[in-house]
Amino acid sequence: MHAREKPLPLQRSVALLAYLALNPGPVPRTHLAALLWPDTDETRARARLRRLVYNIDEALGGGALLAEGDGLALAGEAVEVDALQFTRFARRAVAVGALDGETVAQALQWIGHVRRPLLQGIAFGSGAFDDWLKAAFIEHERLLGRLLERVIDAVGAHDPATALDLAEALIAQDPYHEPSYVVLMRLHARQGHGAGVEAAYVRCAEVLRAEFGIRPGPLTDQAYLRLSEDLKRAASHQAKRTNVRFAETSRGVVAYAKLGAGEQTMVIAPGFVSQIEIAMEHPPLRTFVESLAEKFQVIIFDRGGVGLSERLATTSTPAAMAADIVAILDHARVRRAWVFGSSEGGLGATRLAIDHPERVQGLCLFGSLARGSAAPDYPWALSAAAYGVWLKALIAAWGGPVGIETFAPSAKDDPALRAWWARIVRHAASPGGLRTILEGLRDTDMRADLHRIQVPALVMHRRGDLAVRFQAGEHLARNIPNALWLPLEGDDHFWWCGDSQAVLEAIMKFAAAR
Repeated sequence: MHAREKPLPLQRSVALLAYLALNPGPVPRTHLAALLWPDTDETRARARLRRLVYNIDEALGGGALLAEGDGLALAGEAVEVDALQFTRFARRAVAVGALDGETVAQALQWIGHVRRPLLQGIAFGSGAFDDWLKAAFIEHERLLGRLLERVIDAVGAHDPATALDLAEALIAQDPYHEPSYVVLMRLHARQGHGAGVEAAYVRCAEVLRAEFGIRPGPLTDQAYLRLSEDLKRAASHQAKRTNVRFAETSRGVVAYAKLGAGEQTMVIAPGFVSQIEIAMEHPPLRTFVESLAEKFQVIIFDRGGVGLSERLATTSTPAAMAADIVAILDHARVRRAWVFGSSEGGLGATRLAIDHPERVQGLCLFGSLARGSAAPDYPWALSAAAYGVWLKALIAAWGGPVGIETFAPSAKDDPALRAWWARIVRHAASPGGLRTILEGLRDTDMRADLHRIQVPALVMHRRGDLAVRFQAGEHLARNIPNALWLPLEGDDHFWWCGDSQAVLEAIMKFAAAR
């Protein structure tokens, strides 16, 4: 409720205005006196009410309160009552069938306006008034919850980000209301986000266990199991549709999959964590890859030692990843391809462009580097000693959402991202396999060979990248002949987090111009 910017003399002034605002029409003075001064006899309480009314008129310049017989009412033109306006709008909105676009837009404005608590801080110790205040708050929250549910239904299919935000608002209203978590699970399921469904269910279970020592009820369990099974069937269908294949290399097989049917091919060279089936369960990553697949035949793969590919007995190197890509191109009968390499995957992509330029149509690097550890003339990486400490900490935390604060700071608190990342980490490699991969990165130095790159090259790097410093990207762009340098805003090391659209558009534009 908004009053005009006028100081009111007593706390009971606000209480009286609030009560009259939410109870339109004349209210008997006897009732108001008993409400505001429950421990005072009627004569003295009515006298105090008269003085209170006089003080309110003085403060507001008169005309705020109307006397009708023995009752008092609020003059509508004197005080703007947004809580009453919201109540009228919300009751109409939840009573109709499907919400049209205009009503949704109005509802979103109201939701943003009234998400703060109703009439907070106006209780003053009257049991009768405080009981009314509590009832008014409960009714307001109930109506807001129903409106949130209706708007989530209306926008969930075409605006999932807004729907997820509204679902979080619904949970914030009552963290112990299980149906709100079911709404959140359904939204994640609609996006094909199994980790999001799992995270919402686990969150519900933890809240209930911590507060009441109970587990979710049967309806919540049934919804979780049903949505999980539906997603498993969809994932199985997706796996068949992407048709995971295996190419032979001198060190064993590497797994890959193809999407799209463009005339040109784009190979995505992954970092040290990948599992191509689970990777495609994450909506932002899947959307990015599918957007590329509208123009290219996209090949995604798990480097040797990672994911679905054969485990390694020797240290992984960029040359080994380059050999993996050559084997995949041969198996897929692709003569030349664009290669998109991120992080340490960029080292393998760069090695391929140096050693096999005839197989590379162009090179797109994101958040990458030329050397794995620091040197006197290369200060933009961890020293060998610091690298060892980092690797030890990484292995100790392996199996959880390890490193997410560094790799995706903008989304580090997103429970769905954390659950998905933890799952892909567990399926990507064992702690020992991780050491094999990352020790190869530590010992890599490709600076002396960068001048040999003769294919078109695009180098992208976010200014605030916490995993690979921005200067490492600048170094690549300076030392690769004729490279196009594109600094980007943001802190995320994952290319599918943050402003991923800028990365996608840069790749598309660069390839189209060659």
